[in-house]
Amino acid sequence: MTLLHTLKQKTHVFNTEIYALYLSYRDNRVRWYVQVLLAIAIGYALSPLDLVPDLNPVLGYLDDVVIVALTLTMSYGFLTRSVRDEARLQAYEEMSQENEKSILALKVIGYTWVLLLTLIALVFYKFIFLGTSY
Repeated sequence: MTLLHTLKQKTHVFNTEIYALYLSYRDNRVRWYVQVLLAIAIGYALSPLDLVPDLNPVLGYLDDVVIVALTLTMSYGFLTRSVRDEARLQAYEEMSQENEKSILALKVIGYTWVLLLTLIALVFYKFIFLGTSY
C-alpha cells in the first residue's frame, strides 16, 4: 500500500510541475525563446505521439525520458527564480484544492466513457446474439 501511495504522490508532483511550467509559459516576464522551449517541453511531455514509437523495447521509452528530462531541465534553467517560484506556488495551490469545475469535468468524462462502453456493448450484443448486421 505504501508503494502505491508513493507512486501517487510522485505523479501528483510531476503533474504539478508540468502545470507550473505552463503557468510560467503564460507569464509576461518570460522571453520568447524560453516560451518556445516550454511549449515543446510541455507538448512532448503530454503528447501521446513520440519520435521513436514505444513498440521498440528500449529506445521507445528511453527517448521519452531523455527528451522530457532534457527539455524540462533546460526550461527550468532559463526561467528566472522569481517566475519559477511564483508558478510553482500557484500550481501547488491550484492542484491541491478540489473545486467544483474539476469535479464536474471528472463526472462528465466518466459518464461519457460509461455511455460509450454501453453503446459498444449493445452493438456487440446485437451482432452476437441477435444476428443483426448493419
